Amino acid sequence: MVIVVTRLHLKGIASLPSFTIHTLKSIWQIKKTKRVRFSSYRKEGLLTFWTMTGWENLDAMKQFRNHDAHLEAMKRSQSLADELQYIRLESDNRISWHECKQRLHENYAEPSAYPRVIDCS
Repeated sequence: MVIVVTRLHLKGIASLPSFTIHTLKSIWQIKKTKRVRFSSYRKEGLLTFWTMTGWENLDAMKQFRNHDAHLEAMKRSQSLADELQYIRLESDNRISWHECKQRLHENYAEPSAYPRVIDCS
């Protein structure tokens, strides 16, 4: 299973209305997606948002990511957010939020600007 964890920090309160609209559209899109195993969302403070999704495979994740509402949200994310981080994990089982957050923070603590794929199986 492919698990994707994202962390997005908005530039300011003025970004919230547009971000909320794009988020709701992406949630509606994921609810119609058949090859998603799970999706979960967290809010941290006023301007930081987390997502965790589990997919049958990498192709299923890319099919969702590169189409419709989620694609539009990704295009707008740079104008709405001042931080956008993500990691892709491989695992046979769902991973806890605590572990996913820890792994994302470890990944971005390194000087590399690009996330790594982490095998958690």
